[in-house]
Amino acid sequence: MEKSQIESLIIKDFSGHSTPEEKQTITNWVNQSSANKQSFEAYRKLWKDSRLLTLNDTIDTEFALKESKKQIPGFNRKTRWLTYWKQAAAVLVVSILISSAFNFLLKPTINSDYVIYQEVKAAFGTQTQLQLADGTTVWLNAGSRLSFPTSFENQQQRKVQLVGEGFFEVTKDRKHPFIVSTSKLDIKVLGTSFNVNAYENEDEITVALKEGKVSILKTTNNDSKQLLDLNPLEVASYNLSSNQILHTKDADLKRYTAWKEGLIVFFDDPVEKVVSRLENWYNVKIEVKDKELLKEHITGTFNDNSLEQVLQFLSIMSPIEYQFVEDNTGENKQKIILSRK
Repeated sequence: MEKSQIESLIIKDFSGHSTPEEKQTITNWVNQSSANKQSFEAYRKLWKDSRLLTLNDTIDTEFALKESKKQIPGFNRKTRWLTYWKQAAAVLVVSILISSAFNFLLKPTINSDYVIYQEVKAAFGTQTQLQLADGTTVWLNAGSRLSFPTSFENQQQRKVQLVGEGFFEVTKDRKHPFIVSTSKLDIKVLGTSFNVNAYENEDEITVALKEGKVSILKTTNNDSKQLLDLNPLEVASYNLSSNQILHTKDADLKRYTAWKEGLIVFFDDPVEKVVSRLENWYNVKIEVKDKELLKEHITGTFNDNSLEQVLQFLSIMSPIEYQFVEDNTGENKQKIILSRK
């Protein structure tokens, strides 16, 4: 029997919808080998541990997710950030109730148990909030994704992986450091609140500390080197190209955290940064045709504005002219050309 078929039967059995014949098929498969038995126990643990995930809304798209909703605590029909349909699109829960669930990262620990990872993604143009098993609260910005264990039990550290931008309010636990791992840097904390911007299409990783203290680490070949410590209202910006880090103090971190309230904030930001932020927020491709525009700096705050409204503002407040064109790259993204007036 193919793996996808047995996985489907196991999912159906765990959700209480299998027939006696299907139950027997599963039993026969488990008894065929110790490897099958081990896999079955891993699936069972994955099913159990997935209930630890707590989100701030409900997802009601397919039958499988409807079933999981009944068993996962913390769902609330009253949305705080998004309408029902936006939330359904905003959060991608890699659940064990669908076949792709078994592509989770299963990694044996010293005691031969499994560390079960879950992934949540915020759709473009939206933000979402979730709570981890240790009580840590995480906000994810548009197009960002977070991979994390469903349980931190029997682990020396609480490690999560971020692609994109996230704001973290970390539950204090001095014995178990909390680590946010990005493409080039790790941020190590015990209990604090901070923002991390690590989008793949940007040439910079930025960490802005609101409260507490964090250590910025660079890991190469499993060897971690501490670059610096941040204190409240300090910002670290690591340039991926030059391999240099800039350490500054900022009395107002709103420009780094306003996205949690659905705001896009630019404060004397270069056009290049404005472009990358708009690309991530609206899931579009923006080409700067006239490189002289890269010398321009933009200041402005946008709240629930459409992309065209933002572009209209830019054209009024700067020598920027925009044009929507057909994208021939096959990325299925809306494309905009920026040129100088």
